[in-house]
Amino acid sequence: MRAALCLLSSIMTVAGNLAAGEPASTLRPWEDYRVILWTGEKAKQRLADPVFHKRLKEMGVTHGMTGQSGDPKPLLEAGFGYYVENIVNEGLCLKFNSTVTDWNKFIDGWMGPRPASALVRDVCLNDTDWLERMSERMRSTAERHADSAPLLYDLRDELSTTTSANPFDYDFSETALEAFRAWLQKRYASIDALNTQWGTKFPNWAEVRPFTTDQIKQRMVSGSGPAPDVTDWSAVKGVKLTLPNAHTAPQRWNFAPWADHRSFMDDSLAEALAQFRRASHEVDPATPVGIEGAQMPHAFGGYDLWKLSQALDWMEPYDVCDSREILGSFMPGRPMLATVFEKETRPALRRLWHLLLEGDKGCIIWWSEDTLDWSDAAVPLTPKAEALAPVFKELTGPIARLFLNAKPERDPIAIHYSQPSIQVAWLLESTVDGKTWVRRFSSYEATHNRHAQVRSAWLKALQDLGFSPQFISSQQLESGVLTGTDFKLFITPQSWAMSGKEISAIDSFCKTSGHLVIHDGPAGWFDEHATLQTARLPQNSTANEETVWIDRGHVKGTLDAGALDMPLDHSFSAWVADRLNLETDSEQIATLQELLARQNLIPPVRVPATARVRVHRYTTQGPARLLAFERNISYKMSESLAQAGGNEALEKPSTFTAEWDEPVTVIDLIANKNLGVLTQLDVTLDPWHPALFALLPQDPAGDDPVQAVIDLIGK
Repeated sequence: MRAALCLLSSIMTVAGNLAAGEPASTLRPWEDYRVILWTGEKAKQRLADPVFHKRLKEMGVTHGMTGQSGDPKPLLEAGFGYYVENIVNEGLCLKFNSTVTDWNKFIDGWMGPRPASALVRDVCLNDTDWLERMSERMRSTAERHADSAPLLYDLRDELSTTTSANPFDYDFSETALEAFRAWLQKRYASIDALNTQWGTKFPNWAEVRPFTTDQIKQRMVSGSGPAPDVTDWSAVKGVKLTLPNAHTAPQRWNFAPWADHRSFMDDSLAEALAQFRRASHEVDPATPVGIEGAQMPHAFGGYDLWKLSQALDWMEPYDVCDSREILGSFMPGRPMLATVFEKETRPALRRLWHLLLEGDKGCIIWWSEDTLDWSDAAVPLTPKAEALAPVFKELTGPIARLFLNAKPERDPIAIHYSQPSIQVAWLLESTVDGKTWVRRFSSYEATHNRHAQVRSAWLKALQDLGFSPQFISSQQLESGVLTGTDFKLFITPQSWAMSGKEISAIDSFCKTSGHLVIHDGPAGWFDEHATLQTARLPQNSTANEETVWIDRGHVKGTLDAGALDMPLDHSFSAWVADRLNLETDSEQIATLQELLARQNLIPPVRVPATARVRVHRYTTQGPARLLAFERNISYKMSESLAQAGGNEALEKPSTFTAEWDEPVTVIDLIANKNLGVLTQLDVTLDPWHPALFALLPQDPAGDDPVQAVIDLIGK
């Protein structure tokens, strides 16, 4: 039976840790779920009050908060831990301490005259004086707090190169431009090489300037070499990439002078954060350094999630456009947290359990000002806090701890994360906005960005079929992760832009028996600098001219029967919406199931796709495995801490049968019941709470199955 359980565990699991930049081994262990209260001014005045401490314990809070120069002693003496918040309060978040704190007003004023002077960021992320001052602030903070073993150091909440992930052409300061030119010289052998890539004629490095968004959009109209001074916005609105104009006027689609600047800004933010982390670890290597309020993956704001993941020890992301799933792939085992905004028990319990099953280590309650009634001297819990208290009690309990310390199993299916493709897609999608592109805020992108929808559709489709895929970045693809692990299927969701190394890696992958690549939409039409590559385009035939390439796909690979090379007549982009109709008879899903069957890719735990169930599988330190089922809803969290609607169809009980091959003893962890030796399990799933099970190699002794599982895993 033990062998059978091991087989069930290993059939589909990709071995090894894919993400680079692993946290230092000196970081202190994190084995329990932590509940943090974000503390406002009223609470700060009561930090030493025993009544305040009593209320925190009633709520289920385990940790408080302090600032860089704050005194954690009252919290520590009362038995609470703490974290240090918003240490770098200069330069990282322009919502405060800047001339653009009112972003709407700033953009409204800029949109008419569009002055170039406004493209200078208040604080340049490449300013060595600022970098050293903030690094010294990190060192002094760590020196002050290290002996108290804080849970976390938070660099900044809701940081951005702009505001949120809103589009704007920062930074054209002289300091940033000098740093940009140095950055370019590490990537281009000569000024001639740069001009060839960019389609420009700069005489020397000192005169190199990136294109603004206005200028690159005008190039999409005219195909000009130098940066144009005037943009014809009526023409921009009508711009559309077609196969004929791609072949005949490739310069129109050379976005490198703009995209390189976007990548540079991504690097500037990530490198600043990495420098601050190093400064902290010089003094206190045990405490994780990270950020709160991370945004969706985007061309603006510095939100290249792969680069950020390599610069930080922990993160609290807003779960927008699957950012939590992406970061889970890039930061395996590192602390992830969520902000709690809910006021009712069921929504909070569902989302926080979902995130714990994804690997979250804790949560941050927003906030002390509305969870405690400050109008009453006894400071009682508000209805919100009373509703949340049972949630925190459950998440800090022994069953949740089993899952928190277990290792998630992933299947040999990878989804491409390509920041250059995100850049290209944004340019192509935003032409319809004309001169108002600057008002295409991330709050709008969260629900309208087609590139993100395609990526999300593939993630949800694979999860609906019982799989746990993972994301891999362009950098990982270049480094050989596809051929160095057990991957069998690789998805490129509208991966417009790929480097030559990426394409070579995919070609090599396809030639190995049992490997398939599915391209949804154009794949690799642009290089990593967002320059169109005509040699990679389909032939400019009459038939191809009539094809809407963005809605088509392609499958390529090698099966036991030989090579496979076939078109797909549809994109998966509609699945995000279609899946909410549980009666949908999806041609896309049927095609995907057929391809998976031909590869013999079958999930170890099988559920019907119509159930819309997310299956989580885990290994533990002992012989037991853990299994969880939850309704596979879409968590679209906005920066305003609001959960988007649209999941009503999935907020109903679901009854389904889960199946696996080898018999194992199944323990219902919620009912504390031994269900016997099974190969299939009938599940009635509460839409507001996951169903949780342990799979054991043998029948446990005793009258308390849950305790038997805890003891078995502990041993």
